[in-house]
Amino acid sequence: MEEIKSLITILSALLTPTVAIVGIYIGILNYRLQIRKRNDDLFDRRYKFLKQFESLWKTTGPEQKGATRMSLEWDDIEPYAQEAYYLFGKDIAEHLRSYEGKSYDQNFNWVPDYELAKPFNKYLCFEKTK
Repeated sequence: MEEIKSLITILSALLTPTVAIVGIYIGILNYRLQIRKRNDDLFDRRYKFLKQFESLWKTTGPEQKGATRMSLEWDDIEPYAQEAYYLFGKDIAEHLRSYEGKSYDQNFNWVPDYELAKPFNKYLCFEKTK
C-alpha cells in the first residue's frame, strides 16, 4: 500500500512538468504554423499585385489591338509603385516606374509578359536560386 502511495506521489509530481512540456511543444508548432501562414498570405498579396499591374499594362498599345490607352503615364504607375515599395522593395518600385511612357506591343493578351514578371521571381519563386 505504501508503494502505491509513493507511486501516486511521484506521478503527480511529474504531471505538472509533463503538461508544461506539452504546452511548450504545442506553442512551438503553432508559431511555425503562423510563420507559414504569414508567408502564404504574403505570397498571395504579391501575386495578386503582379496580376493587377499586368492587367493594367496589357491595356496599353495600339487601339487596333483593343488597347484603351496609348501608354502608361506617371499617375497610372505611381499608386502601384508605392504599394510595390512596401510589398517588395525599392527594386520592384523602380522596375514599375521604368514602364512610364511605354506600351504593351504583343498580340496575345492571354500570354503572360515574362519581361514584366522577371524581377518578381526573386519574391514569388519557391525554388532556391543559385
